[in-house]
Amino acid sequence: MPVRSRLILSQDLNILRNMLETAEREDRGGDESANHANEATAAAVVSCSQEKESLPEKGPPSPVKSEREALLVGIISTFLHVHPFGASIEYICSYLQRLDTKISTTEVETLLGRLPCTFKQELTGVGASLEKRWKFCGFEGIKTA
Repeated sequence: MPVRSRLILSQDLNILRNMLETAEREDRGGDESANHANEATAAAVVSCSQEKESLPEKGPPSPVKSEREALLVGIISTFLHVHPFGASIEYICSYLQRLDTKISTTEVETLLGRLPCTFKQELTGVGASLEKRWKFCGFEGIKTA
């Protein structure tokens, strides 16, 4: 549960507790009209909190757009973590295609490019042997993110 939702629920819970205490005190005094007012207020608080929960959270859009992409990020991170000198996109994709044959090189390269604090592309070699390799840099990125 997001922090914002927990905070709203906590505030609503405190309001309801206060209203319950007030209602109990008034019950001892026999004031029914106050009880009805408290019930109406409680209903308003609950409906208001339900509306707040359904509102989308504001913030920067996530570069990971689905659970599938999040899973790919985890698998690729693990793969590249044990390849400290990096790996070509073809090597990464050949590994991923053993898990899911529908994965395309373009899809993986686009995903890696959207996460510059987690993955970086480096050029290695000279001249005709120039090669692009992807490296995991998530441990460095956490300091700057």
